[in-house]
Amino acid sequence: MGGEQGGGAARELPRGIDPGFPTQLSLATGTEAEGWRAQATPTPPTRVVPPKIVVNYPYYRIMFDCETYALDNKSVVYTRRQARTLGRRKKDVAQSFGVHDEWDGFPPAKVFQFLRKFSKACDDNDISEGEAFYILQDFTKEPLKSEVMMVMPTRRAGNPGKVTSYLELINWMLRRHVDEASVATLVETLNVAVQRDDEDELSFAERLRRLNTECGFMYGEGALKGRFVEGVQRAARATFRERNTPGMTMAELARVSQTTGDEHHWLRLEQLKERTK
Repeated sequence: MGGEQGGGAARELPRGIDPGFPTQLSLATGTEAEGWRAQATPTPPTRVVPPKIVVNYPYYRIMFDCETYALDNKSVVYTRRQARTLGRRKKDVAQSFGVHDEWDGFPPAKVFQFLRKFSKACDDNDISEGEAFYILQDFTKEPLKSEVMMVMPTRRAGNPGKVTSYLELINWMLRRHVDEASVATLVETLNVAVQRDDEDELSFAERLRRLNTECGFMYGEGALKGRFVEGVQRAARATFRERNTPGMTMAELARVSQTTGDEHHWLRLEQLKERTK
């Protein structure tokens, strides 16, 4: 049990207090600290925003900006007391994030969805950036998990690590998986996507949603519905435009389109049979 001298007499520190880390007790002043000898307190670490990833297209700057995925609790302090309770708090984050939803690094463009989902789960449970830095790896799986652990600092091996903060780790994740050119290719694929001959309306809607996710949610719900209507088979497009009301969700529009699309497919099949007689 640690102790310190005050007025020549030894005084024990309460259980769980590490004199080497800043805590509410060690930072207390005035009446809160009465009876304790004044001592030098380690200076709390300062939150540092790393240099931004340079991109040309304005919209991409948001996607590639590590502060887009910053947490509401921006404290970078991480004490042994926090470490002891982090296992329980990590389970709470997992409930928000999705149990068994760990990411392995593929497809690479999914990094935007992963980081948004992780940051939201942390905010839902008031996780600080100091804590998130140490739990992000637990929401990945191989082979990405090993890669993340390789760049993290380790005290036992005396390895300072390539990244030393949550925001630096976010930047590393982005650089590791995507660049502006690869995102531009995905966006172009989304912009020109049309329904395939062997694809029903529900499948086409799902493909658009997946592409939009990989593009960092480039389109909102309304714009994505518009992209869906413009991409469906020409024969059914006018009908879908009429039925696409502002209050209708993408899922509802896709279900209506599926029914209407089936009717158009049947008519086309009947017309084909007539031509071949």
